[in-house]
Amino acid sequence: MGYKVHSVDGKGGEVDLSHVRTYSKEVRVAAGTAGTYQLCKVPAATNIIAVRAYRTGGTGGTVQVKHGAQDVLASPMATSTDAWAGNTTVQNAACVVGDNISVVLASPAGTPTEILVQVDFRTAVPA
Repeated sequence: MGYKVHSVDGKGGEVDLSHVRTYSKEVRVAAGTAGTYQLCKVPAATNIIAVRAYRTGGTGGTVQVKHGAQDVLASPMATSTDAWAGNTTVQNAACVVGDNISVVLASPAGTPTEILVQVDFRTAVPA
């Protein structure tokens, strides 16, 4: 809940005074090629809260997210053809400034044309 404000030019709006922010980072891999892809270097202390994946075409493939060398998902998440798959049960979720987050794509089958992986974060400071 924010406060109503009016700017000098008379336009109204709201100011969000909460300190918690949620943001997402995505990696898009054309041709759904297996491998490890760097997602981001964490800009502020944060927690990973969810992992989602979307596969276009093909018949299979799995996704794992790494926090440094540690797995974020207890086991690799299977992707679905032309649909979102998601998991909000994560481990090794607490990140500090500078931690490396990467995505590992494995076992692509049926030549997927693209895989999109989204990692959601929650932080107590604006990202």
